[in-house]
Amino acid sequence: MPFFDFHCHPGIKPQFSNPDTKPSPWEFLNAKLAVFKDVKISINRLFNEVLNSQSNLTQLIEADVKLIGLILHAPEQKIGQVLSEKKIVNRGTVNLIQKEQLKYLAEGTHSYELINKELDWLLTAPAPPGMSLKVVGKTAEYKENAANTIFGVIIIEGLHCFFNDPEAPDAKAVYINNFNDFTDEHTVLAMNICHMQQNPFCNHAHGIQLFNPEYFFPREKGITDWGKEVIETMIAKNILADIKHMSLLSRIELYRMYNENGDDHFLQPLICTHAGVTGIPMLDRVKYLYEKPKELADVYQVAYLKPKSRHDEEAYYNCSSINLYDEDIQFIFRSGGIIGLSFDQRILGFADENVLPNVITPHDVEYISKKEAAFFFGPNPGLLPKWSDDTKVWTQEDFEELEPVLYIDMHRRFLINNITHILWVADNTPGIDVQKAAKQICIGTDFDGLINAIDCCKETTDLLQLKEDMREGMLNMLELIGLDGVLNVNTLLDDIFYNNGKNFVISRLKIMRG
Repeated sequence: MPFFDFHCHPGIKPQFSNPDTKPSPWEFLNAKLAVFKDVKISINRLFNEVLNSQSNLTQLIEADVKLIGLILHAPEQKIGQVLSEKKIVNRGTVNLIQKEQLKYLAEGTHSYELINKELDWLLTAPAPPGMSLKVVGKTAEYKENAANTIFGVIIIEGLHCFFNDPEAPDAKAVYINNFNDFTDEHTVLAMNICHMQQNPFCNHAHGIQLFNPEYFFPREKGITDWGKEVIETMIAKNILADIKHMSLLSRIELYRMYNENGDDHFLQPLICTHAGVTGIPMLDRVKYLYEKPKELADVYQVAYLKPKSRHDEEAYYNCSSINLYDEDIQFIFRSGGIIGLSFDQRILGFADENVLPNVITPHDVEYISKKEAAFFFGPNPGLLPKWSDDTKVWTQEDFEELEPVLYIDMHRRFLINNITHILWVADNTPGIDVQKAAKQICIGTDFDGLINAIDCCKETTDLLQLKEDMREGMLNMLELIGLDGVLNVNTLLDDIFYNNGKNFVISRLKIMRG
């Protein structure tokens, strides 16, 4: 059976390489270290792992992934800066990262150039015999039965991608020209309003833990006037807003823009292409605190314990605000949108690393802008109580008893738990038909992004086995939440892994270009 992936990055990692010698998007990436014989250099396991290929174009075809959200993304200025600070990179010991290219990225003046080069390189790089990549702009261009062909619809991850020099006197005029030129020439299905670094359009949710977090602090408040202008242009051009990476306040402001009267009429469907769920409603957002919010220069540091699932006693959530609260799920479903499930361990709720020094209790950390603090915490962040009930959160003892050999099974359960919770929210929300909602869930792996992928599916060629292995666990969860007589597990999995995403994209292309 074919597969669909709503959020796939086959072209991002080579952007850190020497432009003259960067690997082909059809080539498997292997982050080897260039060292002398018998010389060992330590490298963070996660840092090394995320550089390796999870979804090059050859892998996608081998896995029968027929249609993807082809993500174009200009690595942000701060990414170039923080990578440049790593000694192992400066020594030239990671073969896929060139320090001169990092300096180029760190200038922060080439974003529009980068996405155009990425798209051109994806389309013109020589493919293995008989294989091809085709960008889809109209419904008729998708040929489901075409052999050895991967079809992609363009999604832009971050509005910053249309900048040249954001500090130039004519930056806004140039930006508008770039935006219109690109979207007039290409069919762009969706855009993320923001990504991991502060931009002038809206505040973002903190979302990266590989590097010094201060570079990626969210420091502003909600959607700006310019952001609203760009979003209105997107609506006029039928380009969808991908809510991933937006701060909670920004998302709420977006929902008000799209659903001004609070009824069932939305200007457009809302989507989240690579999501995890918090497992909680918005009102519980500061319920599971490991410690009181810590005041820093421009932000509050928030450390959360990991809430136990109501569906699986051995599964937990990441309740950071980058993930979807129950109300986010409801807004997406009511709008006719779709949720793509990320395959990032951390996003799905697994405790993949310790973030706070000397704290080994499973936890998650994010940073909230002081400008949004009153909204997020209420008037007195320092008075918020710590969570004290260890029967409803992941404890240090629980995690210590979990052997790494069990991670494959556990990661699959965490993925199933996220799907189950989405369906549970739909089934328990008046006005939402759970059978319709089951058609609004798909896969959005974020493969070849900077993620630590779930062990049960480290790369796209593992999708078929994952789908088969999920069948029994998914059926058990449907029975648990009383949906086994409502939803057929085989149909549900076929839909989540292919049909839902394909049908949604085709319907949007018909609206946009016919």
